This record gives sequence, structure tokens and C-alpha cells, in this order.
Amino acid sequence: MIKISPLKALRPGKGIFDLMISDQVNGKGHKNEQLSFEDIINLFGCALDDQPAIYVYEVRGDAGLMRGVWATIDLSETNAEAIKRHEETVSSKVESLKADRRSKTTEKSPILLVHKKDKALDALIDYVVRTRKPLATEWSQMGHFLYQVLEAELIEKFIHQFKAIEAVYLADGHHRLEAACSLQKNIPQQISSLFVSADVISIAPFHRMVSATDISWPMLMEKLGQYYYISKIPNNKPYKPDQKNRLGLCFQGEWYQLDLNKTLGALSAKPDTVVLQDMILSEVLGIHQPKVDERLTCFPDCKWSQFVSELNNDTQAIGFSLFAMTADAFIAAAEKAEFLPPKSTWIAPKVPQGFMASSPVAITAKGEQIRIN
Repeated sequence: MIKISPLKALRPGKGIFDLMISDQVNGKGHKNEQLSFEDIINLFGCALDDQPAIYVYEVRGDAGLMRGVWATIDLSETNAEAIKRHEETVSSKVESLKADRRSKTTEKSPILLVHKKDKALDALIDYVVRTRKPLATEWSQMGHFLYQVLEAELIEKFIHQFKAIEAVYLADGHHRLEAACSLQKNIPQQISSLFVSADVISIAPFHRMVSATDISWPMLMEKLGQYYYISKIPNNKPYKPDQKNRLGLCFQGEWYQLDLNKTLGALSAKPDTVVLQDMILSEVLGIHQPKVDERLTCFPDCKWSQFVSELNNDTQAIGFSLFAMTADAFIAAAEKAEFLPPKSTWIAPKVPQGFMASSPVAITAKGEQIRIN
């Protein structure tokens, strides 16, 4: 059972919108960790509404139309086993986020939770979109929309429908959820959450680059040959795999295709990121702790050009390109409690940083400087 509640949201402000656009124009990424609590409050300005609400989030983009439900999870009334995780956390980061949750009442963005397709929930979302206009925000011009649900009867229908969902699968926000669950032992916790159906999400891979390697070509081929058939890519074109159990390899500026030996049945059933981490990165290249090893850099597929460029500029680096997991494989891994290596999935929708802040107490300033106690 998943217990949700309405929340009080902070209006996406023009200041943070302009900041994000400026960063995009200048080729910079803007992460919410770079914004202080005071920045967030001042940039967001006033609340969407004094009343708690549930929101339908909609994004229209290259991946098509995606919709989800934005609300809070009541962790005190939700079975911990109902939220399935697939990634390990770093304890120091969890402790830092716990301190943030103790001292601040604003959550800058929701965690992303995936659920299996639910026709009744789909019908509620469709009804919301049909019966009202999206809120007017600066983000609409970028294809991001919010539909507000204030009616008590309709909110109760959403709450009731989520109670019927047996499990949700955490796609983004492992450290934030871990911090909230840890504090839950002493103080009841709610956490801002975006729920999206598995048939709507888009999953892309992360590619890996290992720098500062000194392994020889014969040694690398000997090790890889224990698991993969190796073939050279014609014309040395940077290679993206087109199916599971297949990797791309870039070594000393040359590209190869790696096909997993099909006689290795147990390995072929595992996600490619697990096989790569356990059989190659750890066993061959000594990357035993991928979360903290500075030799390992992960590039989401949307940064493919940067990945290839950095490999071209560092002939001592080794690159591995991967095929994307399916939504079914992602859910299966979570249900088995099979923790994946960090940066195994790039799951959309990706809510823009600063788009969805929330607070237990609505902030009602009209644009003036807000005093932080």
C-alpha cells in the first residue's frame, strides 16, 4: 500500500528559469546542490496556492508525452517494502541530506517513482488534464506543465487508488529517500514524489570511461575473451550497442563490439551494467567501488558526443558503451532486490531543477526578499 498526501508547492520562479536557460545557452549544467536554501526560497517566490493539492505533471518533448502524479508519500503509513530500490547509497551523502531535512522545510525536487500500469490511475490523470487548464508558468514554453487538483473528492480518489498499488520502484532519489527513512524512526516523514507509469518512462544508458589505465592490449583481450566474442568495428565508427548482452569497447582509439558468450547462461540473464562491473571493471581494471573511484566517469547517453570526444583526447582511457535497460528489466531488478551499479539507468521524465519545490508551510511572499530564520 502506498499512502500519498497533497502538498503545498512553491511557484516555479522566473529567476531560476532564466538561470537554467542561461546555463543551457552557455553549455553548463545546473545542479540543485549548487543552490542554497535561501536561493531556492528567493527564486521561487510565492506559493501556488495556500491549500494543499495534488498535481499532474506533464512534459511534452522528443520522447513524446509523459504524465505523472506529484504528491507526497507518508512514510509513516507506507510499508517500507512497498518502495523497491535498485541502487546502494553512500553513507556520507545520506548523513548530509539528513541534516538538510532536519533544518529545512523545503524540498527542491521530488524523488522519481515508477509503478506498473494502472488503468484506473490513468483515467484519473486523463480526467484532470481534460477538465482544467495547466497553471501558467515560465516552464510551459519548454514543454513542462502542471495541472492542479484542489477538490477534496478528487484528491481522495487519488489517495484511494494509490492505496491499491502494491509497489513502486525508485528511479531517482535513493539518497533522499534513505535520509527520510532514517529520520522516520524518530519523526514521521513525508517526501515529495513524482509517480510515473512504467509504460510512459524512457530509459537510456550511461556509458563508462576508465582513465589512468596501464593494461596492455593482449592482457585486456585475454580477460575479455573469457566472456565476450570480440570484433572490430568497420571504419572505426564510435559504436552504440543495439541489444542486450552486447557492449561497445574503445581501446587506444579503436572501437570494438563485444558479444557475450551465450553459453554463459547465468551471466546473460543479468543486466549488462552488472556484468560489466563485476566481470570487467572490478575483476580486470580494479574498479571495486564505482561510486567513489575517481578513475571511472559515467556519461548519460544524451552526452554521447562528450563521451566520444573525451575518449579521443585520452588514448590511455578505455570506454564502454551500453544498451539501455527495458522498463521490465528495471522493475525485475528492483523486485529481486538486485542492486545495480551506480549510474545504470537514465530515466525520463527528468524534472528541471527548480521546477517542483514543495513545503509543508506555504510561502506567501509577493516577490520581496524573504527572511530566513
